[in-house]
Amino acid sequence: MKLVHDPIHGGIELDDFAVRLVDTPEFQRLRRITQLGLAFLVYPSARHTRFEHSLGTFHIARLIRARNSEIGEGVVYSALLHDLGHYPFSHTLECLYPRHEENTRWLIKHGEVGDVLRERFSIGEFLGFLKHPLVSGDIDADRMDYLVRDAYYTGVAYGLVDLERLIRNLRWDGERLVLGEKGIMAGQNLLISRSMMYPTVYQHHTARIAGAMLCKAVELEGIAEREIRQMDEIDLVARLRASDRREVRELIGAINERKLYKRVLWSSERLEPELVEELRKELEEEFDHLALLDYPKMPKFEERNAFVECNGEIKRLSEVSPVVKALVEAKESHWRWGIYAREDIGEKVREFVSKTLK
Repeated sequence: MKLVHDPIHGGIELDDFAVRLVDTPEFQRLRRITQLGLAFLVYPSARHTRFEHSLGTFHIARLIRARNSEIGEGVVYSALLHDLGHYPFSHTLECLYPRHEENTRWLIKHGEVGDVLRERFSIGEFLGFLKHPLVSGDIDADRMDYLVRDAYYTGVAYGLVDLERLIRNLRWDGERLVLGEKGIMAGQNLLISRSMMYPTVYQHHTARIAGAMLCKAVELEGIAEREIRQMDEIDLVARLRASDRREVRELIGAINERKLYKRVLWSSERLEPELVEELRKELEEEFDHLALLDYPKMPKFEERNAFVECNGEIKRLSEVSPVVKALVEAKESHWRWGIYAREDIGEKVREFVSKTLK
């Protein structure tokens, strides 16, 4: 047994099996994967990593299981390993590679961590645990940790969630986690916090610009999936700095020195997928790596679908909370897509885009 001191949860207890999982190379790599990618260029203290987030998720999952003994212990260990496959700078590079969940499964099948897991579970059985609602649900241990942790390290005041009340009022009915009536306000607050964190932290334009630049550098470098899946951020930055391609060195150098591209266009207007790809291609042909198109997916806010017990009936959170319903309807108001360019050619790019989109 080990006790890890954490600024969010206080003491996090790790049993001997959890310690062995944490001590594998695959898990230790998470110490060098920042939780919020390049958000530290906006919030300097946002240097926390997937390592401590994974410990926090394990801690919350263990507390929920303590009140719901029907949940198997393997689910709690899957909470510990749920982010094992994140690429350098977390979600940033998922524009180029398969989602991190797929890489998590690959590392469990092929890494040292899988050898430890096989002592208690079959790999197929354990991969199934990763889909459990406690780990990957509408209100799960993952988001209960990251909202509070991200708010703490960025210093914003929006990620205030009553974790104790949520944990106390979550029950497992054999198929799903259900939030009791006394926990509905806490569940509602979870979605409010997420909706506030989305524009101020998760989709901050400066972090988005830096992320687009990093993706372009990695794309130009041509790093294969088999290489990136086990890299940490030290590996990746060193590789890009030493690149044979001038454009790659230029992009990573600009990120390192925080000489980022500027917004040429910042819009909430939806475009057809064909037009997005056409515009991306034309920008690349005209300006190469000096102008970038960033068109993210719409936010989902899965918390709205959480099961809650209200007046003896099981309903969705969005059905019993007018606030949640309003937030879901307004979710697109914070969504933006952008075109970014190196400052010295910004006006040329702006003129080009205005003609192209006519």
